Amino acid sequence: MPTRFLRVAMAGAMLLPASGHAWADQPNQTTPAPASLWQRDALFGSWGGLKSWLAGNGVTLGATEQAVPSNVLGGGARQGNAFSGLLTLSTRADLARYTGISGLTAYVSAWVAQGHGPTAYTVHSLSGLAYVEAPDGARLADAYLSWRAPHDAIHVKLGKFGIDENFDQNPAAATLLDSNFTYRDIMANNLPGGGPAYSYEGPGAMLAVQATKPLRLRIGLFGGDPLGRPLEGPPPPARDAGGFAFPLDVGALAIAEADYAYRLPDFGKGKFLIGGLYDTLARPDLLVSASGRSLARSDPAPARQDRGEYVLYAGDTQTIWHGTGKRRLRGFVRIAYAPPAQNLISLDAQAGVVLDAPFAARPGDSAAFAVAYEKISARKVSFVRAQNRLAGTPAPIPSGETDIELDYNAALAPWLTATPDLQYIVHPGGGIADPNDPPRREPNAVLVQLQLTIAF
Repeated sequence: MPTRFLRVAMAGAMLLPASGHAWADQPNQTTPAPASLWQRDALFGSWGGLKSWLAGNGVTLGATEQAVPSNVLGGGARQGNAFSGLLTLSTRADLARYTGISGLTAYVSAWVAQGHGPTAYTVHSLSGLAYVEAPDGARLADAYLSWRAPHDAIHVKLGKFGIDENFDQNPAAATLLDSNFTYRDIMANNLPGGGPAYSYEGPGAMLAVQATKPLRLRIGLFGGDPLGRPLEGPPPPARDAGGFAFPLDVGALAIAEADYAYRLPDFGKGKFLIGGLYDTLARPDLLVSASGRSLARSDPAPARQDRGEYVLYAGDTQTIWHGTGKRRLRGFVRIAYAPPAQNLISLDAQAGVVLDAPFAARPGDSAAFAVAYEKISARKVSFVRAQNRLAGTPAPIPSGETDIELDYNAALAPWLTATPDLQYIVHPGGGIADPNDPPRREPNAVLVQLQLTIAF
């Protein structure tokens, strides 16, 4: 752990500007009077003037904690409390002032994940019930160079980053805590290594172009597995615990999308998005072995390796109603498909609404309600049916998981947001066996969470 922290700190230090005078050696530099606790942008203000001085030299520091205590009130494999947290440390440097290249920046960040949430331990859902859930420990998050042309006409990014931050974006859906609304489960559960996304991003390159005023195009190329070799090996953190691997010899993942901004009369602004990705790595078939026999047999050969891993996705966000000030009602729908042969999830569909500024006295708040359905692939269903027939077991037949979520984002201060969250999970894991009563499905789960987002 100390070694990983040291390496992350050294990476951030490389971005600090060289100067003949240290920050502490500026006795004549005035520091603005600190704002009151509930008005300042960060809990600790400007860190005694350090952040202000660095900002004057083109360097922006960030430190944010997302703490999520949760309680499974009923259903699932068991009930009880859990906690997950994520500390994000970041450094962004404006390289334009040092290189003369306008629009050039560098960004490095680290994650420190804490605790464990209810997803894997009590509910066993396909979705991460809180997006911050990840294996414990510190790891390198992002490390990339970015260049933007004037008016953001062209954007180039090169280094280590994720598709979840740059592709298939839906700001309305992302107000919810369930990870499926930020980074789709059909990618996180199907792609090798979970795909280049939180909490293990990968090396890649991205090009975005504003083709016309309403039309923006993006393409990206990443390593096929962000965790590197051995492929299909042990899950993290056994592979790349510190996030310092940049695997370039594990195939490739290509992704492309287009989004189109529009406005409907009597409604408001909307945006339609369509895209797809393709991973060159082969994935093990869920039913058929390399010898062509069923994997459900008692002595199966290794699974057949299937090529052609892809995901097609689309989404739309539309302002449905606009009131006074910031008050508005936004709706969103999203859908995605993946081939069933080698994938647990073959279809993902989502829909929801977000009400911004629900109260006139609280313009920074929002309330959201959404439903997501994930269909278990026909290949997985066939495998369980064959296993039941050949082994004489009464395992439940999986079908799909439905997640229902209601939350409220309360902006208590510029540095503090509280998000109480209620979720109801129908058929966790798609209808997996209850570990307490294997012939039956795991019961539907209901849980409450409270995410506190604190900017230091």
